[in-house]
Amino acid sequence: MLPPKGFDEGAGKMESTANWLTAKSGRKKRCPYTKHQTLELEKEFLFNMYLTRERRLEISRSVHLTDRQVKIWFQNRRMKLKKMSRENRIRELSSNFGFS
Repeated sequence: MLPPKGFDEGAGKMESTANWLTAKSGRKKRCPYTKHQTLELEKEFLFNMYLTRERRLEISRSVHLTDRQVKIWFQNRRMKLKKMSRENRIRELSSNFGFS
């Protein structure tokens, strides 16, 4: 079967590659939190590792973030704490058995 008239295989590939390179992702660009935002979130985390929806909305308003950002920050922070405590346990065990 012949390709349609006016179709140049090389140009078709180039065009689709150009479209792919200039296509925009559906995700927002990563924006790190300010020191003030991080400090407030860390302070709240010290008091409570889990937030109610009402408290999450209060915090999000006070630090100018969406409630979804606050929710995900807390999820990530709990995972960070879990990872750190796991690493500390491994370090303690290895020092007790004389591994270095």
